Amino acid sequence: MIVPRTMTLEAESRSARVPRGHGQALVHPSKDRIAGLLAENLELGHHSGDYDVQGCSLDELRHRARCDLLQDARNYTSAYRDVQTDADGQSPIFLAGHQPQLFHAGVWFKNFAISQLAERHRAHAVNLLIDNDIHRISSIRVPSNTSVGLRIQTLLFDRAAEAIPYEERQILDRSAYATFGDRVEQSLNGLVPDPLIRKLWPLARQAARRSNHLGRCLAEARHALEARYNQQTLELPLNQICDTPWFAQFATHLLAHLPRLQDVYNTSLAEYRSVNRVRSRSHPVPDLVSDGRWLEAPFWIWTVDAPHRQRMFVRAYDDGLEISDLRHVSFWLDVSADRSADRAVEQWLSQTARGVRLRPRALITTMYARLVLGDLFLHGIGGGKYDQLTDLIIRRFFELQPTHYLMISATALLFEDHTAGLRDRIQDLRQCLRELRYHPEKHAIPSSDVTRLTRDKFDHVGASGSDGQGRVRHLAIERVNAALQAHLRISPQQVLFELERCSTDLRHQSALASREFSFCLFPERTLCPLLMELAQSAV
Repeated sequence: MIVPRTMTLEAESRSARVPRGHGQALVHPSKDRIAGLLAENLELGHHSGDYDVQGCSLDELRHRARCDLLQDARNYTSAYRDVQTDADGQSPIFLAGHQPQLFHAGVWFKNFAISQLAERHRAHAVNLLIDNDIHRISSIRVPSNTSVGLRIQTLLFDRAAEAIPYEERQILDRSAYATFGDRVEQSLNGLVPDPLIRKLWPLARQAARRSNHLGRCLAEARHALEARYNQQTLELPLNQICDTPWFAQFATHLLAHLPRLQDVYNTSLAEYRSVNRVRSRSHPVPDLVSDGRWLEAPFWIWTVDAPHRQRMFVRAYDDGLEISDLRHVSFWLDVSADRSADRAVEQWLSQTARGVRLRPRALITTMYARLVLGDLFLHGIGGGKYDQLTDLIIRRFFELQPTHYLMISATALLFEDHTAGLRDRIQDLRQCLRELRYHPEKHAIPSSDVTRLTRDKFDHVGASGSDGQGRVRHLAIERVNAALQAHLRISPQQVLFELERCSTDLRHQSALASREFSFCLFPERTLCPLLMELAQSAV
């Protein structure tokens, strides 16, 4: 067992920032450290193998879970595309993950980066579809070329509906889904030459003939599109991983030691908030609570018939654990801190046949991915910062040194950013308004009256009156300023009008200069070569 290093948060990771300029990428730690980090991770995995996971060594759990991961990912991916790789059963596994949605180009960069990394290190690359998260928005923001200029409109690819996990979300309006690509192109109206939606959406319609799961169709279309640029990654929905005996073994181990896990979880969370000056009690995640003998566990429960995520609670007895959402679901696990989880794993998996979903929360998802499934995990910036908390929990609960991970992101802009000039102009106009009030002589039309008034003003400014004369001098200066304002070249009303116009332009230009536009809106001939070039140079 490895003795953990200092249990403090890494200031280095907190310094990572979103790339601001078009064509800029973040890879943290840097490219020259990746090979060393991978080697360290492989060594950490070798030395942590004796850890007991409720009657199964971590080494055995890793071996079995990784074999199933690769086989399941190959089977899943081969249904709609091929993947060619030189990696074999002994090769490292690189992992990344995101919700199955039409994300922005900076997120898409991770897929190009993990493919490039896997090729360079002769590793497997597996992208996890995080489908236990909630699908909330069935639309994207699309620029529209209108008669009054560029505007942003929201286009639906499916009917809006209640927020449920991606795993359960079906396509509800097949007409809206089928016509989405055409509607996006109509909105763009020539703004973007050859947008990727033109290639993506026929693939999305093909995917909808194989499945009615909305997130899965979007992900399959995007992944099939990546094949055209020789991106060699496998994909697998998280729900398939959660329904394996290896994840069940890991989960029941956490539940068998829940009192200690809850203490470590909440203590580490408090430290994270303190170090990062976070005041919110729900950020980055809420504390795990107790309700009498019920202890909250970091898992979700829902059912196929009622697909709304509920918190998992556990009540311990001498001979096992009662698992419940404190509403409708309740079942039993024959496990305790000092007992094998063999029977509990069978009981956990039997819930799937009943239509019960048992899924990890975010920190447990990446904990399992990093401890069990992979050798190097690629995060976005947000996920990477939150996984500092996962590191603390791994050190304190498992008493193992956590593996290193990468934070990767990029910025691609759909339109040129014209906001800098507008911001400078707005600052100048605000300064002008202040001067028109307090220093009108700077903007007055030259005349003898202006010269006299300016001289009078500075006589008052330079006067060294006795105590109590300050207010008299102030009123005198205000009277002169008021008189000078009758000689201004430009009125405050004109400046205010220009300031309002520039502020409106800035709002429009800021929306157009956003890095959050979906990747499918970008020109194919520029975005994909850019992401490929960034991946080759950055990792």
